[in-house]
Amino acid sequence: MVAMPSSVRRPSQRSRQHGAVLQPADRRHLERAGWRTTLDFRENHVRGLDGRLLRVEPVWIAEAERYDGEVSVAAAEAATAEEAWQALAADIASARVRTLQRVRIAAGR
Repeated sequence: MVAMPSSVRRPSQRSRQHGAVLQPADRRHLERAGWRTTLDFRENHVRGLDGRLLRVEPVWIAEAERYDGEVSVAAAEAATAEEAWQALAADIASARVRTLQRVRIAAGR
């Protein structure tokens, strides 16, 4: 084998990247804090009295759940995915979550 100088193996002009960051920062922060997250999309069709379609309103629903001896659940809606994640993170930070204390855990065989 031929020894290669370190500058050839790792060029100094570009920083290391491990792939594109696809998720919003709010979602990554929640997942690192132990929350399982999901994102849903739906369209609200707004119609006139005669039945004509007037507009389509996008609705993004961000949800999170976590189990720490009890199940905590939170959800938020917004017109964009980023706004939904921001609203969900704000709700969780201000403790606006539902908590279920009675949870059955199935026994393994």
